[in-house]
Amino acid sequence: MSAHTVTSVEQLEAIYGQPSGAAVWKEIDHINAGYRAFIEAAPFFALATETLSPAEAAAGIAAINTLAHLGTGVITSIIGVLRDKTGSFPVALLPLCVLTAVGCLLVFWIDYAAVYWAELRISSGLTAIIFSTMPLMASLLSAYWTRSETLTGRKVAGIVVGILGTALLFWPHEHLGYQQTLGMLAALGGCLSATINLVTMKKYGHNSDPFVLNFFGMGLGTACLLVMSAALEDWHSVVWTQSNVLAILYLSVFGSVIAFSSYYYLIKKMDATIVSLSTLIIPIVALILGRAFLGEMVTPLAVAGIVTILAGVAIAILPSQSSSKLDSFRDTRAG
Repeated sequence: MSAHTVTSVEQLEAIYGQPSGAAVWKEIDHINAGYRAFIEAAPFFALATETLSPAEAAAGIAAINTLAHLGTGVITSIIGVLRDKTGSFPVALLPLCVLTAVGCLLVFWIDYAAVYWAELRISSGLTAIIFSTMPLMASLLSAYWTRSETLTGRKVAGIVVGILGTALLFWPHEHLGYQQTLGMLAALGGCLSATINLVTMKKYGHNSDPFVLNFFGMGLGTACLLVMSAALEDWHSVVWTQSNVLAILYLSVFGSVIAFSSYYYLIKKMDATIVSLSTLIIPIVALILGRAFLGEMVTPLAVAGIVTILAGVAIAILPSQSSSKLDSFRDTRAG
């Protein structure tokens, strides 16, 4: 046997001596905060186990990776929102709680419940017409309640033209009885709730994080809707099919998480009225997709409605000639 072959712990210790304190300390039976930070930052790592099969080890690694990204993203965002400029936490905690409660109550509970209840009684086209009034509500609330915007005649004219275009696009051909009237009132209430949330977020949510607001708002809203459903509806009558499960998943991911994260981001960057004009564009997109994927007919009246909506949006958001000249004059004076 070679003199360089080590066959026992004693021989190894004779060569290297006793391990230092740091070397002993790093041998632990769990992943602590330091190791977790190292794993999160590493592009690759290998994990050796004595009791887990390869599949179990792989599942554990995947879980750690998922939790690390999700947990770190949520915690980092929450800390970023809670801290103020001085680095302390309590100052911004109350605004976060208030904005979360507003979003949960007005959008993810009242608005969702009202719209889905309304569409059991009225057509989606009539719902679209009612929601086309959201920009007008946003303009009025922003001008006279939060006083965060100026209500100009051009803006009001553009919104009214957009509402008329939506009416041309989806004018209902249905009898409006008692149930339909209740559905219209519910849709109008949902629209008002969403508008109040919009102008509130615009006024007080400058330092808020869209991800955190969605995370808590949707979570609380889900709990409220589940309690409301359990109290008022019969769960045994629900028939689960592949199509409605896929529809729920699509609406959850794309129609809620992604849509509202983008929505709250735009609220921080643009006027509330301009953001609310998206309610006029959504029916146009729906009509185009229906034509492309479902073969739905696009009538001349619908085309006229699309043109009218786009004209209304243009009137509302494009600057007038006089304001453009004023801006140019100010730029010249500033230069």
